[in-house]
Amino acid sequence: MPPAVVRGVLLLAGWVSCAATADVLYSPTVEEGEKAVEWRSTVKAGGAEEHKLELELSPTAWWRAALLGTVDRDPGSPRQVGEVSFENIFSLNPQGRDFLDLGLLAEVSRKLRDGRALEAELGLLAEHATARTVTTVNLAAERELTGGAETKLTMAARWRYRLGARLEPGFEYHADLGAVGHLGSPRAQRHSVGPAVLGRIPVGRETLRYEAAWVWGLTAGSPAQSVRLQLEWEFH
Repeated sequence: MPPAVVRGVLLLAGWVSCAATADVLYSPTVEEGEKAVEWRSTVKAGGAEEHKLELELSPTAWWRAALLGTVDRDPGSPRQVGEVSFENIFSLNPQGRDFLDLGLLAEVSRKLRDGRALEAELGLLAEHATARTVTTVNLAAERELTGGAETKLTMAARWRYRLGARLEPGFEYHADLGAVGHLGSPRAQRHSVGPAVLGRIPVGRETLRYEAAWVWGLTAGSPAQSVRLQLEWEFH
């Protein structure tokens, strides 16, 4: 990865503060030439929903870029188009060379209501793989680009077992930690954990990847349950 790009992303990470996106887990690995269409959905107890449609391209071995549109719903309200986003994954080292595969997430979003504010998200991505297991950890920070805005911290982690290419069971953990400077007590934060399953299914020359998870809240500040589904159609 070019040093100038690394320096630029790290400077932005220092401004936002370092840390992952709840209800999705990012791998730091990038496959050059890959194209994909992806659908992500998260539904929480009480009726809150978030759905994202993503168009993805990996022009190099260290950069994956994507355009996303989001439809969301607050409990008791209709679904609305919430924001559009430009998302980037930067791989920091060749896959499998070191003990950890490392990457950076950099995303800019434009809200389409509530003042149409811009929002930035920076994340550190790490993954360790063995012959049979893969452990992924994301740490991220998110902040509106407006005066007086707070930087909100999140994290996510997953362990999965490589039972086979089509079926990899595991567990996921998601946390919303609050704002920098006043995170509050752990009981007021969101901490959720539960089973997950992943896999990839060859369809001709293309591949269908899927992820599904069902997590339960561990604290008073967590939704009782959340379900997420992610489908990705990959082609070259």
